[in-house]
Amino acid sequence: MTGPATWGATSVARFPLQIQNSTLRLLHDYWDILRGDRAFPDSSEVEVVDLPVSPGGIMLVDVAPNQMAFTLHWVGTDYVLWLHRESTGLQLEDLPPSPNTMPFAQMLRRSADNGLPQTRSLPAIPSMTIPAAELVVLPLGGPPQSGMAGKVARLLVGCAFDRKRRGLQVIG
Repeated sequence: MTGPATWGATSVARFPLQIQNSTLRLLHDYWDILRGDRAFPDSSEVEVVDLPVSPGGIMLVDVAPNQMAFTLHWVGTDYVLWLHRESTGLQLEDLPPSPNTMPFAQMLRRSADNGLPQTRSLPAIPSMTIPAAELVVLPLGGPPQSGMAGKVARLLVGCAFDRKRRGLQVIG
C-alpha cells in the first residue's frame, strides 16, 4: 500500500507495509490518517473504543525509555486467549516464554527505537495451543507535558489470529 492517504485537506505519504489481513490494514490506515504529517500520533489521540477494528485483537504496550522493558498497558480478549492469561499491567518478560517471545519483543523494540510501524507473521505452536498470528505494531508518541513529545511512549499492537496456518512467514 503506497500513495497518499487523505483526511480532509491533509495528504500524507503512507508507509509501504505489506499487511495481508484486511482488519490490520484498516487499523494501519486509521493510524496513518491520525498521524497526519507527523512521524506518529500521540497516544492521547487513540481511544480503544474509537478504533475501526475489534478491541479484542488490540494491545497497548508502554515503552520504557532506554530499556528493553515493555509493560502491557491494555490487553484485548483475543490476546488473553493467545497468551493463556490476563496480562494487563505485566511486563513482557513476566509472560511465560514461547518460541514467539523473542521475535515479538524484537519487533516491539524496533518499532519503539525507530518510530516506524512493523508487521510480521508468527507461527502456530501446536504444543502450547498457540495459533499463528499476523501482527502490526504502530508507534504512538507521548503527550507534550510528559517529556516524551516526539518520542515513542506507547505501541498500538493489532493482531489477527489464524488457527489453520502453521508456517512462519516474515512479511515486513
